[in-house]
Amino acid sequence: MSDRIALITGAGQGIGRAIALRLAAGGFTPILVGRTAAKLEAVAAEIAAAGGHAQVAPLDVTESAALQALADRLGDQPLDALIHCAGEALVRPLTESSEADWDRVHAVNLKAPFLLVKAFLPHLKRSTNASILHIGSITVYVGAPGVAAYTASKTGLLGFTRSLAAELKPDGIRVVLLSPGPADTPMRWAATPDYDRALLIQPEVVAETAWHLINLPRGVTTGDVLIESLAML
Repeated sequence: MSDRIALITGAGQGIGRAIALRLAAGGFTPILVGRTAAKLEAVAAEIAAAGGHAQVAPLDVTESAALQALADRLGDQPLDALIHCAGEALVRPLTESSEADWDRVHAVNLKAPFLLVKAFLPHLKRSTNASILHIGSITVYVGAPGVAAYTASKTGLLGFTRSLAAELKPDGIRVVLLSPGPADTPMRWAATPDYDRALLIQPEVVAETAWHLINLPRGVTTGDVLIESLAML
């Protein structure tokens, strides 16, 4: 087993899966977190087939008790990267969005990162070069109609990330928001099935950027990172 461990939420598909595969190829042992065990097991099998190793942890990232139980199972092990990819999309006019819609989107996109850091910060502090990486969205920087709840949650995540980066600076923990433009993921197609494929970036591009960020030298960090297709410009 690798001596570097990364916890990745939303690891069963899309960007989370791509990051898990990239980190495993680079020698990390990823802890695959998500709600659907079968999807996580499939990613773990891909990693094993390539000669790597992964742990599977099916759970709901909005449940603090489940996250704390997983943290407790790590014992005194350090955690070198905490990467929150799990996301909830909603493409719907504000007038057609319910309070339950708002709460669901914010629970996954904004509350879960808070719960994750609370649970796993002691393990991150044991690492010699720890990273917290939050997957944001281009909507933080470019307003778009029909995604008010999603944009609000990701904008809140931007503020949380910046504040946390300042708070954890004395501990040598980098905290970065990585915001992709529209990506070729199941969540994208579920939300906007008619989207132009020419405008999409591939999950592997996001994964390669994440790999670079978490492998910066100790004591080095960066600001928010936005990546998008040139076709969007």
